[in-house]
Amino acid sequence: MSDLKNKIDFFLREKTKFSRKNYSPKPQEVSDLIPDSEYDLTILKNDITRLNCSENLYILDILDKYFPIFPHEDLKILDIGSKNWFYARGEYIYFKNACHHLEMTGVELDAYRLCWNLYSRKEIAKYNIKYLPFTRYIADNFLNINGCFDYITWFLPFVGEFQHKQWGLPMKYFNPAQMLAHAKECLNEGGSMFIVNQGESEYWLQKQLCKDLGLQYQEIGLIRSDFYQYKYPRYALIVH
Repeated sequence: MSDLKNKIDFFLREKTKFSRKNYSPKPQEVSDLIPDSEYDLTILKNDITRLNCSENLYILDILDKYFPIFPHEDLKILDIGSKNWFYARGEYIYFKNACHHLEMTGVELDAYRLCWNLYSRKEIAKYNIKYLPFTRYIADNFLNINGCFDYITWFLPFVGEFQHKQWGLPMKYFNPAQMLAHAKECLNEGGSMFIVNQGESEYWLQKQLCKDLGLQYQEIGLIRSDFYQYKYPRYALIVH
């Protein structure tokens, strides 16, 4: 019964695409949050809330600590399951520091899911990436995305049925092994994928998926940042 409800709700979201327009939260003073850094943090200093600034500093910090990358002339980045891509600025700062030209793509299956303020994830994402050149947000099933990317980021993938159902997604979209295999296929030679899971049980499932698919991965374990504290612990691994 719950899957039938999820199917109907998802169908209606996709068909109506209802959302308030022109999302634009009131900017807040964040200068006291911005640390001295080797990174150019200009895009975090304006037109942003304090919460969102902290969230982006968190993303920048964990990428810097746990996901080493190599300098390139050009970089293509894919973010899977971007939701409203509230952390896009942090990702952009990190990867732009390592290249001359950066292209970022975010993909989200449930892009028309409404947030509490009646803006869709897609509408909010448009605001979150408006200062990021060559950055695009795609409302689609990741399995429909084909391309070659140097690095992939994937925050809180659904590796268990319970979380998938709880977030209102039809079970026909629950394909964790197929999605992980496809993500690996989308990596350029020498590229790597940074995956973050919530809680030890989901982290264990993620590692089992990697093992079942024969993927080489580096176990990072528990990740922390002083910039933001989430309620539940987060764990990371890198697929090579």
